[in-house]
Amino acid sequence: TFNEFEIEQHQECAYDHLEVFDGESEKSPILGRLCGSKIPDPLIATGNKMFLRFVSDASVQRKGFQATHSTECGGRLKAETKPKDLYSHAQFGDNNYPVQADCDWLLVAERSYRVELMFQTFEVEEEADCGYDYVELFDGHDKTGVRLGRFCGSGPPEEIYSAGDALLLHFHTDDTINKKGFHIRYRSIKYPDSVRTKK
Repeated sequence: TFNEFEIEQHQECAYDHLEVFDGESEKSPILGRLCGSKIPDPLIATGNKMFLRFVSDASVQRKGFQATHSTECGGRLKAETKPKDLYSHAQFGDNNYPVQADCDWLLVAERSYRVELMFQTFEVEEEADCGYDYVELFDGHDKTGVRLGRFCGSGPPEEIYSAGDALLLHFHTDDTINKKGFHIRYRSIKYPDSVRTKK
């Protein structure tokens, strides 16, 4: 999150600029190439690493930038055919999930694929209507999509599939009682006959 930003202006940011990458090096996908004096929108990495590179040339200097970083839950994750892991919180396995959390993960598959979720571990505070702590799943890119379910306790026994190429996972926790959390494996699978050909 940028609090101050003033880097030499250029339409393509060809001179002085800040590059932000979604990962641990400049080989990772780029999140932005920034310059000028307008404060950029906050940048969010899809994983737990972000790489910044600041470049300045031999002429024209400006004030620079000042930014803060924090760990956020949620994000946009790309589902691929090779399964990936999603955890309820960064300290899964060492500590219970935090209280008063609201996290949204958007899982997006490639076009003409859909998202498959497989629950490896699920321990979320139990309540009859799942009103305290819960995981809610929506078909599509946002909460206007069809709700695929709200889960707490020991969670869904079966795999869950999106109808289209995206699935939104919302994790809510209240201010008391926290449990182990969840570990979900997700991947993108071909449809429509993918459910029949499950390995």
